[in-house]
Order: sequence, then structure tokens, then C-alpha cells
Amino acid sequence: MTQQLPPSGTAPAVVPLRQRLPPEVRVLQILDAALVEFSERGFAAARMDDIARRCGLSKGGLYAHFAGKEEVFEALLTRSLAPPDFGQMPVPGTGNGIRPLAQWVVDKLYDSLGRPGAVATLRLLVAESARVPHLVALWKRNVVQPHLALLGDILRAHAVREGWVPSVITQEPWLVVSPVVHALLSQVVLGDADPRELAHYRQGHVALLCELLDPASRMLPPAQPAAK
Repeated sequence: MTQQLPPSGTAPAVVPLRQRLPPEVRVLQILDAALVEFSERGFAAARMDDIARRCGLSKGGLYAHFAGKEEVFEALLTRSLAPPDFGQMPVPGTGNGIRPLAQWVVDKLYDSLGRPGAVATLRLLVAESARVPHLVALWKRNVVQPHLALLGDILRAHAVREGWVPSVITQEPWLVVSPVVHALLSQVVLGDADPRELAHYRQGHVALLCELLDPASRMLPPAQPAAK
């Protein structure tokens, strides 16, 4: 059901009825509304009143969750542009080679960062980063850097356990994420990518990780056909 509100600026005339929801559900609604408001108006012009109205809250109800729009923007970056939980990375199986691990990493990266909401938030980040550099710095320090540090620790532990040849990617784990960032920025700048092009990106990403994680496997002689 909806209720009619009198026109107020450019705010929508019809908004959802206010409902009592669990805080975690309400926060998701607020962030969805904020993404639309920030994208349409820009960070500077967006108002807490409009975010509240779009998600069916009073202004006081919105402030019960967030102290201001800077805090909303920071939460939006944290929700939408967080890498996957690398702590769930599977241990390479004996004799399976590196490819299943590389495929898992690539699939998780594209599943988490390739969602429409993540692409829209990245577009917003590119547009607004110069206006809110302190919020971008917080997101980098609190979200990006801890995830990359964990990824580096996991890859180095796998390298020791599996006897991989030392590689630059275990010391520079940001290289693992760089191809998907390139793919996402291409979507932001050039528009929606052709699914075949994205599939090509993913295949190349997997091949790159295989070579960087275990360069020795590339130097192995090709398998000889079994004698008949």
C-alpha cells in the first residue's frame, strides 16, 4: 500500500507506507534509497529528507540509523564495494593444480563486485571521490586494505603448503583484484558490457592467476600421449 504526500520539490509524490522493520532490513532500504538519491542529485545536493522520504521514513527515523549523509555514503561504499570473504577460500586439492582455486577467486570477485548495485556505486564513487576524499580514504582503510591483507596472508600460506615458486602476486595481492576492477571501470565508462566480453575477461583473469600463482606449472613440459 502507498500513501499520497503533497508535492515537495522533486521528491516523489507516492512513497511506501512506514512499517516497523528489523534494523538490518531498514538499513538496507536506506542505502538503496541513498544510492538513488546520490546518483540522481550528486552527493552535495542530496538531502537526508529526500533519502528518508524515498524509503518511507521520517527524518527522525533516518537519523536513528545514521548521523548524516556522510555516514550514509560511507556505509554505502562498505556494503556495495566490499571484496568477497577470502577467508572461505578452499584449500587446493592434491593433484588438482591451481586452476580450481583461481576459478573460485574469480567467480567470487565477479559475483560480489559485478552486481548492478556495485557497478552503480562504483560509478558514484568515480563521480564523487574528489568531493569526499576523507570518506574514500576511510573506505580504503577499513574495507579494502584489510581484505587485501587477508588475501595476501592466505596466498602466502597456500604457497608454502603447496610448494609454489615464489611469485609477485603473493607479495602484491592487489594484482588479484586488478582485472575485475578494469572490467568494472570499463562498464562505468563505456556502458553495459557484452556478456561475451565479460566471459572473456573472466577466462583471462583465471589464466592470469594460474600463471602468477604457480609460474612453475607453465614451464612443465606438455603431457605426452599414452602409448597405444
